[in-house]
Amino acid sequence: MADLRLPRLNRVIICGRITHDLELKFTPKGTPVLRFSLANDRNYRDESGEWQTQTSFFDVVVWSERAENLTKYAGKGTAVLVEGRLEARTYTDQNNINRKIWEIVADSVQALEWRPREDSNVQAGDIPLPDDPSTGGETTSTTDNLPF
Repeated sequence: MADLRLPRLNRVIICGRITHDLELKFTPKGTPVLRFSLANDRNYRDESGEWQTQTSFFDVVVWSERAENLTKYAGKGTAVLVEGRLEARTYTDQNNINRKIWEIVADSVQALEWRPREDSNVQAGDIPLPDDPSTGGETTSTTDNLPF
């Protein structure tokens, strides 16, 4: 039994809306960091059969270029899909009490609504869209090889 090895899986995938305006900050070494809260709704039926909504809030941390890009195209109310890992962070509060919080450290954040922030000078056509890797960035449509 001593040789039993457990898998080391720590993966979070969650969809929700950003709850406040985004503020990009920088570490003392100049690394961009963005922290925001994500609201996620869960619908369920209560004991009487009525539909209810329970909203949970999750703290999310985004680093480096991902953080910079997100502040250009997302803001309060934007729906996003976050993929990452759950990490505990400890800190000392203003009353000198040690605290522990859990955060989602994002590996990927995808805006589900593509719209530039109102205070951004980015135009809708400036939003970068990924190229299709299977075609080298070019897309063609043909029905010649379809089996039906």
